[in-house]
Amino acid sequence: MITNERCLQKIVHIANACIELEFWPSHFKSSNTVVIPKPNQTNYDSPKSFRPIVLLNTTGKFIEKVISNRLQFQLSANGFIDSHQFGGIRQQSTTDAGIYLTHLIRAGWLRQCHTSVLAFDIAQFFPSLNHQFLSLCLKKAGLNTNIIRFFNSYHSNRSTSYSWNSFTSPSFNVNVGIGQGSALSPILSALYLAPIIKTFKKRIKNLNKEIPTDILSFVNDGLLISQEKSYSLSNSFLLCSYNIISKILIDAGLVIEHDKTELFHFTRACHPPNPSINLSSVGGSVISPKPIWRYLGFYFDRKLNFHYYTHFYATKCLSTLSAMKMLGNSSRGLLPIQKRLLYRTCILPIALYGFQLWFFKGAPIVKNITVSQTSFGHISTNSSTIPTVSRRA
Repeated sequence: MITNERCLQKIVHIANACIELEFWPSHFKSSNTVVIPKPNQTNYDSPKSFRPIVLLNTTGKFIEKVISNRLQFQLSANGFIDSHQFGGIRQQSTTDAGIYLTHLIRAGWLRQCHTSVLAFDIAQFFPSLNHQFLSLCLKKAGLNTNIIRFFNSYHSNRSTSYSWNSFTSPSFNVNVGIGQGSALSPILSALYLAPIIKTFKKRIKNLNKEIPTDILSFVNDGLLISQEKSYSLSNSFLLCSYNIISKILIDAGLVIEHDKTELFHFTRACHPPNPSINLSSVGGSVISPKPIWRYLGFYFDRKLNFHYYTHFYATKCLSTLSAMKMLGNSSRGLLPIQKRLLYRTCILPIALYGFQLWFFKGAPIVKNITVSQTSFGHISTNSSTIPTVSRRA
């Protein structure tokens, strides 16, 4: 964060000049792409097992941040971003997406409907964004020609070198994609997806028989939602919707990674069926639901009990607390006040992640979380009188 007011004003002036002149300096177009292996992958023979992170000029990133904030405000003001788009947009976080989905499921139960979801992932999303399609999106959003021409300059004649461990390649020209390290990449990705979601909703309505399927997007993670009383009807609607969104994405230069597609059914019934779905007609395979579904860091069970979810994060907190013992004891190491700061910044956010989805007064699963709070009291001060997580929540 820039605290010097004079320096901040200079960066704002440069950002204004770039837009007015419709020009992005070539010095900021050179980057270094660091290839990082994704964790917990069974096979690293495929490019999909690695994540390219773009390292850009720091001054250029400050200027991009100024432009990004203005773009976010303008796109939110004119309503171009769909209300079901989360991620890359202010006040549309993972927690917001989880709350929306949980509310939708419980609202469906009140109508005696179960909720079936089909989660899909867009392969190589950021490196695959087409610059020409992005320019059309900017024009469709109603932005003035100065901004459109500025982004034409921003995307042209870019180059990057690739780093892997100690190896660095020569510089290569890059004419597609957006760097997953740029301050503009979140809002530009949301801008790219907005017409895709709108087109999907329009095609669903224009079918001979309208399909009551909803869609939710968190950057490159998409979610198709169907609420019906019949599982066979839900699966049919999801299959048709999956086929439609797949074709729309292909037209936009994007492809669904079918191997990562997941199916899950939410219901309050006792001993309910758990049918699979056959996606072979659209390039996928037969997908069977799992007992627990992981989405955006949340662990969902079919009845929204969240027992596994709270147990998982409570265990994660306890393992981190055990590691804290190595940082000091009563005679040397970190002081209790320093341990308290470490706990509040590194452990408490883990314990409370997504608590808005499951917390209510008297919730029995709060006990899973309070264990970590009590353990911290023993580790730091040999006392367990620290206020519990449930009271803080």
